[in-house]
Amino acid sequence: MPIFDQGYQHWNGTLGGQGWRWLAITRHGVRVGMKSLVMRIYLLLALAPALVLVFMLCIWGLVERKAESVSSLMGILSFLQPEILAHPQHFRVEIWTLFYSQFLQIELYFSIVLILIVGPNLISQDLRFNALPLYFSRPLRRIDYFAGKLGIITAFLAMVMIVPAIVGYALGLLFSLDITILRDTFRVLLASIVYGLVIAVSAGLLMLAMSSLSRSSRYTALFWLGMCFLGISLAFVLGQVNQEQRRHQYHRQMMNVRPPISQDPAERRIQMRELQRAQGKLEDEFRAAELHAGERDWRPLISYTANLERVGEHLLGTRKCWDRLSLLKSADERDRFIYDHAGPQYPWYWSAIVLAALFGLSAWILNVRVRSLDRLK
Repeated sequence: MPIFDQGYQHWNGTLGGQGWRWLAITRHGVRVGMKSLVMRIYLLLALAPALVLVFMLCIWGLVERKAESVSSLMGILSFLQPEILAHPQHFRVEIWTLFYSQFLQIELYFSIVLILIVGPNLISQDLRFNALPLYFSRPLRRIDYFAGKLGIITAFLAMVMIVPAIVGYALGLLFSLDITILRDTFRVLLASIVYGLVIAVSAGLLMLAMSSLSRSSRYTALFWLGMCFLGISLAFVLGQVNQEQRRHQYHRQMMNVRPPISQDPAERRIQMRELQRAQGKLEDEFRAAELHAGERDWRPLISYTANLERVGEHLLGTRKCWDRLSLLKSADERDRFIYDHAGPQYPWYWSAIVLAALFGLSAWILNVRVRSLDRLK
């Protein structure tokens, strides 16, 4: 039987810098997470929208090149205006922006569930097994511990949002074979990366704060579900009630403009034309009033995901894209087009303030929950 010296053994390795000690926590957390079969399956499911994004960008690149092979696939882009398909280079920025906006909007909800899978155990498990003294008995600061845990969430979110956005951009550039795309659409890629980081930092820190409040990961998961999905439901219900009140008033006005119908056929036709004209005017006024009311609507602020969506729309500039595409419509159809596609109208900085407040609250909770461990240094 071999005999090992149990005395002091000098270590000849290289010490890492203080600023990178959090990376060890992140690497370990990612390795543990990837061992889960549920995690691997969900990551594959979450990459499905990325495949659609890559496919659409590649098709659009072929459309810009007027490739013969894309003629059989034009049905996929049949929702676009003929003017766009005739001169695709003129609408490149708008199309790329809307493709990325739709991709990121779908991935946002995948990310919410992904954080639910990854996040609840990150701190609550350390509290349950009293592992925090082991962390802080080493040359590790609180900020290193939190950065390492946040890095785990960021790494998984990057797999489904940031990395697919970069890969899709590169493939779209290759299929178009036009270097000017880099000049026109680089802002779209940069905005997508920044938006992914905003989601990772905001949602990740919020999940860590929830995880530090309980030793049970189940309670953390239920709290996360309640905050996200109940917030969506409550904002939707309040918005529908408010809209229904305005719609009821609109229908009452429509009934008031309806005059008694004459029995004379010629006069009846004249009355019907005037009625259609008056109702069309009221409908235009109703849509304009709805857009104006949306600029002051605070109800979406209740939903955490709606706040993230609003910030993402501002970063990508989707409203400007819809405004330009609306110019392809006739004057009578533009208001309806904007009303159907523009999305939330309230100022984006309202959502930014809500997210900043949640960020500050999360940081304060984490600092308070772990402050007592400073004595272990």
